[in-house]
Amino acid sequence: MAKQKKHEKPGRPEGSYKYTVMEIQDAWQRYKSECKAAVKFEVSAGKVLRVPCPQVYTLADFQVFIGTTRQTWSDYRDRAEYAEVITGIEEEVLACKGSALLNGRGSTAGIIFDLKCNHNWIDKQQIEAKVDVTSVEVKLVPATAMTIATSEKEVEDSLQ
Repeated sequence: MAKQKKHEKPGRPEGSYKYTVMEIQDAWQRYKSECKAAVKFEVSAGKVLRVPCPQVYTLADFQVFIGTTRQTWSDYRDRAEYAEVITGIEEEVLACKGSALLNGRGSTAGIIFDLKCNHNWIDKQQIEAKVDVTSVEVKLVPATAMTIATSEKEVEDSLQ
């Protein structure tokens, strides 16, 4: 059995990555092709039918597809040589989810949940209020001089 050096870390050398930029791009194209070609099987009139069922792209599925983790994906994003391709893939995933939401593909509630949790989308409520105050009149009356109104007419008279 070969002896391992005391300070050697197992795994890939520091700063090296499993995939090149080109390999990630190629894998992304293969993943998209598989998503577009996805089918589901339905039974109709006693026959099993293959029904096209394109899948919505997700980063999690792509990461599983290429055998990597969220942390490794984040490490790729932080490297300048990978940043453009990683950002492009992330933007394409987001666009696909938005399109699926607008075109009724996939679970609407599920896509909305994903967009809120993973892409910082929020429900936006906009409340507009416009108040113009031109003047305020205050009438100070000593408490001892105040009389208690006993009718609506007395209240109206005291306000004028």
